[in-house]
Amino acid sequence: MSDPVVDSQPRDYFARARAWAATGLFLAAAVTILGSFLDWVKVDALPPTVPANQAPRAEPFNGLDIGDGWWTLGAGAFLLLCAVLLVLRPASRFAWWAFFASILCGGIAISDYRGIAEVFNEWGGIGAGPSPGIGLTLVAAGALLGLVASVTAIAATPKIDS
Repeated sequence: MSDPVVDSQPRDYFARARAWAATGLFLAAAVTILGSFLDWVKVDALPPTVPANQAPRAEPFNGLDIGDGWWTLGAGAFLLLCAVLLVLRPASRFAWWAFFASILCGGIAISDYRGIAEVFNEWGGIGAGPSPGIGLTLVAAGALLGLVASVTAIAATPKIDS
């Protein structure tokens, strides 16, 4: 049987929305962190022989190799922290911090995605036909999910001054 006292309590729809937003932030953080470690640039065609001293440049590059992955890794970890803080203590500042971290991830991912040939050439890559890898795509998707979840959290979270 259900307890009439529990059933008479008004439902807090904002708390539910905040829980869904925090779940979205957890997922965005996980996807962004994972994407930082995976391939950002893949090459369609490698030369038939690669000199031994240039072999590391022939591999697909991950975000940490390029350097921008360190920024997205840090922002993803910060997203995770904001999600935990939003669950433990609902305050709009945590949602705003997550929003700005998502903007940082998205800015890096979109700029690298659009300029993939420049990223490849700056790194001194070998081969032809550089294209975005799965890691860069995951970082962009994590940033987009983080934006949506953080805006939802901002709307569903009261402003607490303490």
